[in-house]
Amino acid sequence: MKKTAEYWDLVITPKRRWLNFDLKGIWNYRDLIILFVRRDVISLYKQTILGPLYFVLTPVVGTMINMLIFGKIANISTDGTPQFLFYMSGNLIWGYFATCLNGGKSIFQNNSGLFSQVYFPRLC
Repeated sequence: MKKTAEYWDLVITPKRRWLNFDLKGIWNYRDLIILFVRRDVISLYKQTILGPLYFVLTPVVGTMINMLIFGKIANISTDGTPQFLFYMSGNLIWGYFATCLNGGKSIFQNNSGLFSQVYFPRLC
């Protein structure tokens, strides 16, 4: 069986580039973005005693626990980096990644009715 070269006569390409952000649309809908952020912050801290201080206190307590377990008990070296800075950076990066992943997942589930009824730029 002999193979022949295939030539395509139609190439499908996107109309816009991949990194083409509609910054004008985002600026026009800045009130909507502020409303979403405000709603999420208020709903997150509304019934807590510490309020936004909980947001700062959680990584500090997690860092102290990591310093105790990995630094004191397991004696794991940080190669000259201060232990607090080493473990705090790891906690912050991991916390940011986990929060973004969980938030991105649930935002589409919680607001599915809004997405189908109202137009706003995708990046918002």
